[in-house]
Amino acid sequence: MLHLRHLFLHPAARATGIIFALCGLVFGVWASFIPYVKDKFQLDEAQLGLLLLCMPVGTLIANALSVYFISRWGAVWTALVFIVLMGLTFTFPILAPSIWLVGFGLIVGGATFAAANVAMNTCASDLEEEHGLKIMSACHGMWSLGAMIGAFISGISVVGFNKLFGSWISPYLIFEMLIALVTFLIVWSIRKDLQLIHENWEKNKQPTGPPISMYKPTRILWILISISLCTYLTEGTIADWSAVYLKDLMGAPEAIAGFGFGIYAFFMATGRFLGDGLIARYGNMKIFMIAGILVVMGLSVIILSGTLWVALPGFMLTGLGISVASPILYGAAARVPGLPPGAGLATMNSFGMTAFLGGPVLIGFIAQLSNLRIAFLFVAAAAVLWVFQVAMLVRKNISP
Repeated sequence: MLHLRHLFLHPAARATGIIFALCGLVFGVWASFIPYVKDKFQLDEAQLGLLLLCMPVGTLIANALSVYFISRWGAVWTALVFIVLMGLTFTFPILAPSIWLVGFGLIVGGATFAAANVAMNTCASDLEEEHGLKIMSACHGMWSLGAMIGAFISGISVVGFNKLFGSWISPYLIFEMLIALVTFLIVWSIRKDLQLIHENWEKNKQPTGPPISMYKPTRILWILISISLCTYLTEGTIADWSAVYLKDLMGAPEAIAGFGFGIYAFFMATGRFLGDGLIARYGNMKIFMIAGILVVMGLSVIILSGTLWVALPGFMLTGLGISVASPILYGAAARVPGLPPGAGLATMNSFGMTAFLGGPVLIGFIAQLSNLRIAFLFVAAAAVLWVFQVAMLVRKNISP
């Protein structure tokens, strides 16, 4: 548990973890309100999937710009500014009066999410290099913890505000403005601690050599990319569709429709907080194999369940399994031989984020052609493919 002490006792590391948690909080609130947006504009699954495509559009736009912002302002200020902007921009798709403004809000929100994501991971990386801290997995655990809190409090808070204020003011407006205000106040309170990070400007500035796209992925990297498509598809689907799944198929009330994602995020956070120790003790591939099996089991429970309370343990197993996927894949991609530093990780992450943000769009179209349960079966099949690919690496004694 030494890495957890590093995270909570070191002021700059603690501030970095809080930034991760705020990012997860804002995203978790949005994920829990997706059924509200779907019902508000009377969207079917395909239309909702197409609407969700707006977020990866914003992400793709901001991915390149985030490097410019970090090289000009530094990762610290970029993280601080864009986390505050996340708190503001993610109110747009929930409060927007027209579907076109919802789409615009998701593009802007996706852009702020991407810039904040790159900046806060850069802060964590700089801290690990400067002080020898092992906090990356724990920081991602803080993201999951924030997402869990956002998912759990959103529906209940809206119901409470609706009873408290009646119909004269939208409870969604009150709640979203409160989230934006809390985000700003927390960022303001930790800004000095985050500024203790001594940034590696040489590493973080925009590279002057050949672009990463010019480097050809190796066979091992292609395998890692293939696995990442499966893991990020699972993450994106649970984030965007879990609340809709529980509401439409299980009849969950609006106040608790986000509980599936909340429980998933809680156990994903737990796994990430414990992940570094488990990986060090049992090895990457063994833990990765067990993780994939847990995801298959969890998704199977979700698909076969007929009630909310039977489905929730499935979200628990899925969260536990998916928790170690990103830390293991990130580390393995960074160590792929035959590529320059950062090329493997950046290449795999580009594919992974495409699956995370674009995969739910595919799920929407599958659900429209059949139903959401069948669409989740497609995600479970991807998890089975994940297990088989890891088994192939183990059988060939390949441990990236």
